[in-house]
Amino acid sequence: MLVETVFRYRTLVGKCDLGVGLDWDEIEQLTQIAHEFAPRDTRTGRKFRREVVELDGVVRGDRINDRVQIVELGPGGLVCRRSPFIARGERVEINVEVFDDIYRFSAQGIWLKDDGEDYRVGLALVGMPVKLHKVALSRHERDVIDRIADAA
Repeated sequence: MLVETVFRYRTLVGKCDLGVGLDWDEIEQLTQIAHEFAPRDTRTGRKFRREVVELDGVVRGDRINDRVQIVELGPGGLVCRRSPFIARGERVEINVEVFDDIYRFSAQGIWLKDDGEDYRVGLALVGMPVKLHKVALSRHERDVIDRIADAA
């Protein structure tokens, strides 16, 4: 799964940034992922290629808590559609739910374009991500909150 690969890459880079260091297997993983996402066209100036995806996510920041559609994803960043205004340099958190896991990535606004009523934004991933595993202790019964989420 692409989200898990990006999570693994960002975690390894985060360990390096913290000064913890990597063992030989982790260095090999980091190198392999970087090689898999090497840009096909080196004239773009990008360090990594982004893959086209169709993921729903939630972007959170200063007075921001909106659902977005993630259309491109790579180890260096992502592109969202149906996004709120995110200024260049603004820090946000992107939450992506995949089955029973929730991936939380920190990101920084890079570019912004009009996309109808909303925006299309480019975000650079920064820092170390977090992965949460959802566990249901009892069977969920639909309530008012579920109906509000369905209506949105």
